[in-house]
Amino acid sequence: MDAPALAVVADDLSGAAECAVHALMRVSRSYVTLSPSPDAHGNSTAATPTESRATVVTVVTVDTDSRRRGADAAVRAVRAAAPLVAPAATVVKKVDSLLRGHVGVEVAALAEELQRVPVVAVANPSLRRVVRDGVLHVGDTPLHETDLWAVEAMPAPTTVAEALLPLRTVSVPQATDARGVDAVAEALARARTVGLVAVCDAATESDLEVIHAAATRTPMALLVGSGAIAAVAAHALPDEVSGPVSDAHAYAGDPRPGRGVRPLGPAESVLFVLGTRAPGLADQLAHLVAEHRAHAVLVQPDTLLDDPEAVRVQLAGHAPLGVVVVALDPTAPTDATRSRGLTESLADVVAPVADVYDALFLSGGETARAVLDRLGVRELEVVGEVETGTVVSTRAGGGTVVTRPGSFGVPDSLVRVATHLLGRDHPAAASPAAAPAPTTTSTTSAPTKEIP
Repeated sequence: MDAPALAVVADDLSGAAECAVHALMRVSRSYVTLSPSPDAHGNSTAATPTESRATVVTVVTVDTDSRRRGADAAVRAVRAAAPLVAPAATVVKKVDSLLRGHVGVEVAALAEELQRVPVVAVANPSLRRVVRDGVLHVGDTPLHETDLWAVEAMPAPTTVAEALLPLRTVSVPQATDARGVDAVAEALARARTVGLVAVCDAATESDLEVIHAAATRTPMALLVGSGAIAAVAAHALPDEVSGPVSDAHAYAGDPRPGRGVRPLGPAESVLFVLGTRAPGLADQLAHLVAEHRAHAVLVQPDTLLDDPEAVRVQLAGHAPLGVVVVALDPTAPTDATRSRGLTESLADVVAPVADVYDALFLSGGETARAVLDRLGVRELEVVGEVETGTVVSTRAGGGTVVTRPGSFGVPDSLVRVATHLLGRDHPAAASPAAAPAPTTTSTTSAPTKEIP
């Protein structure tokens, strides 16, 4: 089997899918391998791409599912994934665009296993997440001054270098990017010579392209960054098939299928599982309920942990037609220490009913992975993208799975996803909109665009 031209190691499923979809710009098939958790010895039974795919698959994306685990388990997962990506000409370690997870120890472990030198560029300009003077900014605000880590167990890192500890780093300023590929390549070479990891400022897609071009000149470089650097690496691949390049924004019902993208038939039913507590989710949910008459089951965290059967019964009571949503009540108090338990419990109550829906929308990489693990899904074939980070895939048996990072989305994002998947602007259900209410597990029938 030919070595892949590009391989990506991601720490959560939504990030892995985000990276894999970019490959559709250049190759006809792109898959995400859901790497099983390694045992205490670091062994893993993750499948490798099959021989029959060797002529069409040139990109390997592995989800280590390690962000939600302890640091030691995360390192074991990354080490277990390393053999799957080692033959690739270019390897990207995809990290969260908000620097959540075990960034430093995972990068260090993968670099050691592969004997590659990290080159770090975590900016994601399309999301207004840029790096200036070694500090990740969201818009004009440093990450550590935002509330985007509000549900995390610790404060946000003040610099990219802090997130990369225990690695020793040196900053490459944006002024160096502006001088071109040769200047950045020289800076990377100097860092390598003294044993330091280069952390590159970047504010634009052009900056990332320059950094990528310079890194590929560096022997055995390991690119480290968000989905944006993975996209740059994918776009640099040679075309596998002749013909116009797909814009990779294909989805169910899209009349403009791109190369390598098989259009999916309209779904009759979609189950939205919202495991994220990100700011802005309440507004997205309200729009979905109002525009698509979605039946919303808002779950109190205490109920989900103490009486999951009550939630399961409530969810099972909704007919699989149109749009049904199960979500943690966004108005409930947050407790970072219970995040893992809530994710696992939510997956437990969703999995028994998931197969009766034509399509699943899973928001938050941890939630997506937990649900798919319970459904026995070991691989996804990525077929397109509704919008940035909202990735459409198929699983064995033909079911549609849409994944999205929990921090993504504008107010009408969920409405657009439902419209695309259903292939129409309005749901089939004739009942009035069921507005979500912050009660135990119930829904109400009073239509509204506001969540109390």
